[in-house]
Amino acid sequence: MQHALQGAVALFALVIVSAPALAEEAVDPKPGFFRQLGKSLKDAGQQALGAKPAASDAAAGGPLYTLISGAGRINGLFKNENHQSAQQGRLDWPRVALTYKEWGATLPCWTVEARIWTNPTASTTERFRACADASLTIRDDLGEEAELNSNARAKAITDLLVGLRVRPGKPNTGDDRTSGPTPPREPFNVRTTREGVAWQARKVALSAAWVSGYLRAEDLYPGPSGILTPFRDTRMWIAGFDPAGNHDK
Repeated sequence: MQHALQGAVALFALVIVSAPALAEEAVDPKPGFFRQLGKSLKDAGQQALGAKPAASDAAAGGPLYTLISGAGRINGLFKNENHQSAQQGRLDWPRVALTYKEWGATLPCWTVEARIWTNPTASTTERFRACADASLTIRDDLGEEAELNSNARAKAITDLLVGLRVRPGKPNTGDDRTSGPTPPREPFNVRTTREGVAWQARKVALSAAWVSGYLRAEDLYPGPSGILTPFRDTRMWIAGFDPAGNHDK
């Protein structure tokens, strides 16, 4: 009887000691695109998008966009259009071809020349600097600014940009990359033998896509099936690299 009582006490003590550890494990947020809980309702809403409180430019890897020359039209170029129609690939203009004028696998901010086409025969060019790891910020329904986390950024690149293809029956230049007005078959899926360049190029393209409004936070929301809404807008693409701007030499 005494042994049974001692065993019961020991078991009870084990439960008491284990309970806090189990509780900690249950609420420990899991890393990834979707985090379970935030420190507040505001944080929970931001984390559901894969967001975190906005950081400064210095902490996040430099400014998203710095105009060098031209009218600066790319800043907000796509923001006032019907984005649902754009997502579905129903809009034809404007179009933007991105040519990298200064680039390198370890260069954090690249110089980009954007050729903006408003119709098949009219275009303008401008230059700007975009940083590969700049903060991509959103403003939530509470008016709070938040920044996409690294998982959300990677998903935007791999699922949206790299996976993007010109729809069958639509004009494209195949594997040839030009400054327009027709996009290549795979707008952002550049292939390079130089290690790290292709990924950095896509990160810079993501910065350009974000500042122009071509890509938005709603493109990262999963649909009812739990996967991202198909993104079919091929009006922006990587046109190429200027050999003179290679900083990896």
